[in-house]
Amino acid sequence: MSNMRVRESRHSPPLRGGTVSLHAVYRRVFRVAVGGFFVVYSVFTLIPLYLLFVRTFVSTKDATELWLWVPPAEEINMNAEFGNLAIYYNLDPQKVKKDFEIPASVYIKPSWTLARIGEEYGIPEEEIKRYFGPFVRYNGWLALLSHVQFFPSVGRTILLTAGGILGLNVLSILTGTALARLRRRYQMFVYNLYLFQTVIPIFLILVPQFVVVQWLLGLIPGYDSPGLVRQTGQLVMLVIMYAQGGALSTMIYTSFIATIPQELEDAAEIDGASRWQYMRYIQLPLMKIPVASLTVIALTQIWNNFLAPYVYLDAQNTTLLPLIQSYAGQYSTNFQAIYTGVFLSALPLVVIYLSFRRWFIRGVMAGAIKG
Repeated sequence: MSNMRVRESRHSPPLRGGTVSLHAVYRRVFRVAVGGFFVVYSVFTLIPLYLLFVRTFVSTKDATELWLWVPPAEEINMNAEFGNLAIYYNLDPQKVKKDFEIPASVYIKPSWTLARIGEEYGIPEEEIKRYFGPFVRYNGWLALLSHVQFFPSVGRTILLTAGGILGLNVLSILTGTALARLRRRYQMFVYNLYLFQTVIPIFLILVPQFVVVQWLLGLIPGYDSPGLVRQTGQLVMLVIMYAQGGALSTMIYTSFIATIPQELEDAAEIDGASRWQYMRYIQLPLMKIPVASLTVIALTQIWNNFLAPYVYLDAQNTTLLPLIQSYAGQYSTNFQAIYTGVFLSALPLVVIYLSFRRWFIRGVMAGAIKG
């Protein structure tokens, strides 16, 4: 009798506790692998950012060389011509004359050297070198931060990004809620219409879209005159264009909302909850992962968008990237200022990515392993 029990125990299925433990091990290994991937990805993301930071201290004439550390500052050449320095360092001649207490009515010829300016107006050589010294290493930072449009352009970039992401999520949630069940034929038609946007290049509709946008903005009283009305109208229209969404946002929310059990909606309806109450108290709390996923994707697209602000915004009402592009001229290009602007533009995205990297892992883990 005991031998029969031994044979039965050998051929019996494994205990459920062992299966659960094995599943937990697989899940932990997968989580560690995903976490390791994002650590490596973060390192490879930070290395280019570090090299970009170093290049903000590299002069334009050395911009073609690779620098792993901040180069030593060069000494100011007193035989350098004032006109070349003004262009090279984006200097304001009036401010330079004011700082050296030179009368504003005096005209300094571009061909004059720093040594001659010092002789003409009794300025010691050490004072001239001390004044122009910071421009050698910090030219990019000084040129960019002293630009009258820098901080307003950063503010407009933040405003457009926040407004666009908020509007995009709200409209995408509403669209996904309407299309998730796909009960009717017109819903599938609308869904396919959104997907059709993926095959339409933006440059193909740029001119017609620009004409339509300008016509709509022209309906606003006072838009044709420079001022607050024109600037506000352009910014609001750009937020609307960002918030309109597309195939990606529609697919993310439609696919996720379709996985929410229908029984939740039916139970809320039986309890007397309205459609909006169901969305507010039941559906929205379950949508942290799609909201975070779309926000991360849209953040880089809107923040780094160059074409739309360049086309639809005036030069005095522009965002950060078009402002950086203005340092690339026909006859001279301040690469140091451009590198500084690109670094300052990329830095917030890296900080946000590192702060919310756990949402990336949760997004990858969601649905990857059953249970």
